[in-house]
Amino acid sequence: MKHIVSFSGGKDSTAMLLKMIEKNMQIDEIVYFEVMATKNLGAEYPEMYLFLDQIDKYLIKTINKKITRIKTKISFEEQFYKIKQKNKHKGEIYGFPYTISAWCNDRLKMRAINEYYKKQGEHIRYIGIAYDEPKRLAKLQENARAPLEEWKMTEKDCLEYIKKKGLYNPLYDKFKRLGCWFCVKQNLDSLRILRKDYPELWEMLLKWQKDSKIPFRPDYSVKELEEKFKKEEEKYVT
Repeated sequence: MKHIVSFSGGKDSTAMLLKMIEKNMQIDEIVYFEVMATKNLGAEYPEMYLFLDQIDKYLIKTINKKITRIKTKISFEEQFYKIKQKNKHKGEIYGFPYTISAWCNDRLKMRAINEYYKKQGEHIRYIGIAYDEPKRLAKLQENARAPLEEWKMTEKDCLEYIKKKGLYNPLYDKFKRLGCWFCVKQNLDSLRILRKDYPELWEMLLKWQKDSKIPFRPDYSVKELEEKFKKEEEKYVT
């Protein structure tokens, strides 16, 4: 039976992987599913890809393995500009997904994950879900394991552990939660950081909003967020 670690680069999956190595648990493959923003641009912030390279160096040194990186077949931008073929919106582009039941998670990530695991035959997949995430733990599939729950490691424990191991993702100095930079579910604080520290990515969001009938969020379009953040800056300066 194959033992596969599902790795996202976040604190929980990193802590799980490092602890599994520490405990000499069987690891046949470490898989990272890379969502793409465009055909040539990833959905993660640049620091994440540097962190993955750092983890690869550690893995080669400790267990002589590297992360298997699987790119999703369709990018966010490709699906964004895809033309709808059914219902009253036929002929329109998809544009931004609605926050509830967003198409991006299913079409960009879950389809690639499900397709990969279907080809693996009998296997156990290890998922980085912390001890204090009962709702996520309740949804675990039969062939999945959550070692962090077994070890009673909370999200806070995971963060402290990876710091001690010297494999801390620097994105946690900016964000409480990691994910796609264009995610419609991220909070306003994350979006402020996106606009300030990654202006080229923010410009892409502004461009996409011009073409989308659906606003980026139920409460704000990207243009409205731009105006809001500018006013905040002006108020702070004065």
